[in-house]
Amino acid sequence: MDTKKEIKSLTGIRGIAACWIVAYHTWLAGNHRVSGYIGTFLLHGYLAVDLFFILSGLVMSMSYGHLFEKRWEVSDYFSLMIRRIARLWPLYIVTLIVTGILTYFIEGKTFPVVVWLANFMMIQTWGIGESINGASWSVSVEWAVYFIFPFIFFPALKMHRIVPFVSFFILVLIIKIGENSGIQRKGPLDIFDPHSALPLMRCFAEFLLGMICYRITFSEYGFFHSKLISVIIQSVTFASLFVSGMDIVSVFLFSSCLVTLTNERNYLSRIVSWTPIYYLGVWSYAIYLWHRSFLFMIGDVWNGHHTVLRPMIIFIILLIVSCLSYYFIEQPWQKKIRRLDRVFSQKSYRGIKISDNIGVNNL
Repeated sequence: MDTKKEIKSLTGIRGIAACWIVAYHTWLAGNHRVSGYIGTFLLHGYLAVDLFFILSGLVMSMSYGHLFEKRWEVSDYFSLMIRRIARLWPLYIVTLIVTGILTYFIEGKTFPVVVWLANFMMIQTWGIGESINGASWSVSVEWAVYFIFPFIFFPALKMHRIVPFVSFFILVLIIKIGENSGIQRKGPLDIFDPHSALPLMRCFAEFLLGMICYRITFSEYGFFHSKLISVIIQSVTFASLFVSGMDIVSVFLFSSCLVTLTNERNYLSRIVSWTPIYYLGVWSYAIYLWHRSFLFMIGDVWNGHHTVLRPMIIFIILLIVSCLSYYFIEQPWQKKIRRLDRVFSQKSYRGIKISDNIGVNNL
């Protein structure tokens, strides 16, 4: 496998996950509930965030892992963090402000200064307070994991046989604590209480699984790239989303499925690499951050007062806004912030510059 090029199938699956979350939150926005298997699938939309966490662990390892194998320098660390700020912060701030304004004018809700400050710094879900843009809680916990990524990368790969069990234990612990404290929402892993460590633990456990996906992808486990094995894994993964109470099973199946998608020759990889789906992945960060604002416009769409046409139109507008945000906010500001890289060593700058073309588009 050529590790110096973007794996488009991973970008595409990210776009599908973003749309799944939008469908999930749209479904929750009204009083009507879809029943049967389709309802169960929609109800599991929160698991798309778990897929994001695993995918981040995989792609961060593919993109930046080579900088933190064995020996690395402080300049490598700061360069990495600048790249992450450049990727996350510009659109995050824009959507934060817009959502805060909409929340005030539509719901009459205000937030304390400390909550605004925590949200601006992307640390609100570190046990501080709620996310003004509800979707940004996952950005906050990923931001925390990025800080420790250079320190855990090499040890995690060395202990790759133990790490899945560690992740499993953490996820079971999260579910048990969630059950006892009553903070679970629509399923066992639907936990994002900002005043506890559980969202951080959820992200950390699944980010570790993504790192193990990287280890498997570039190891001797070639059977994951068999077309037959890939179809079986992908089919079982999809089927698990129609069964309630299978969250941890689905998380581990997600991990296996992502490994199969690193082989761009299998059927699903080709489907999710298809240009329209690929661009959903390119715009996925914008789709994810903007969709909370667009939910204000959906309102009671599912309670019988409107047809399904309204959410479809709003979704199309969401895609247009996400596309424009990518080209006119994300890309220009990424380039500006990344210029700070040059204050660090040329070694670090060259290493991270190479990594930009690996993995998911602009993860």
